[in-house]
Amino acid sequence: MAPHPGFFVFEGLDGSGKSTLSRHVFDLLSRKGVPSICFAEPTKFETGLYLRKFLSGELELSGEEQIGAFLKDREVSLQRNILPALKEGKIVLLDRYMYSTAAYQSGPEFSAQEILERNRACGFPEPDLLFYLDLEPEQALVRLEGRKEAKERFESLGTLEKIRNAYESILPENTVRLDANLRPEELADLVEEKILLVRGKGR
Repeated sequence: MAPHPGFFVFEGLDGSGKSTLSRHVFDLLSRKGVPSICFAEPTKFETGLYLRKFLSGELELSGEEQIGAFLKDREVSLQRNILPALKEGKIVLLDRYMYSTAAYQSGPEFSAQEILERNRACGFPEPDLLFYLDLEPEQALVRLEGRKEAKERFESLGTLEKIRNAYESILPENTVRLDANLRPEELADLVEEKILLVRGKGR
């Protein structure tokens, strides 16, 4: 029987380098002829575009509406992106997943753990490994301020500190912590090694 291709998630604060790292890893795997694909959440489907309006400040949502919108987009992400790719035998690299929703949407209304449990109650699968790019909130803010794009609603020091603490409270046992200050190429090599090890075990 063919080994399980593997489902791997990249998490961390905005500015930690998740998107860059996931693309680097995809390039490494592709050059070795390993079937793989890279996705991100929110998706590029209608449900994800709706969320991006909220993230950019164009749309206001209550706490419950935010969580509902993320759950809806995640269902689309799984049904249209992740599960079909796994069925085709491809390694799936995902930039943000349910841990981001739990960390970013947590607050007075809902704890990070409560939001994570709501995701699990939907039957969303756990990744084989979660790669967490650890970065101090102050460093993340400096990186974000250096970007040319418009700021998103979560890009302030106090908010980033809250999000980092929330992450720390929910990261699962299969988390691989990475120093976000390492060179992207070095990080990609570390991640690729871990992924190929899991793939070789046929998990």
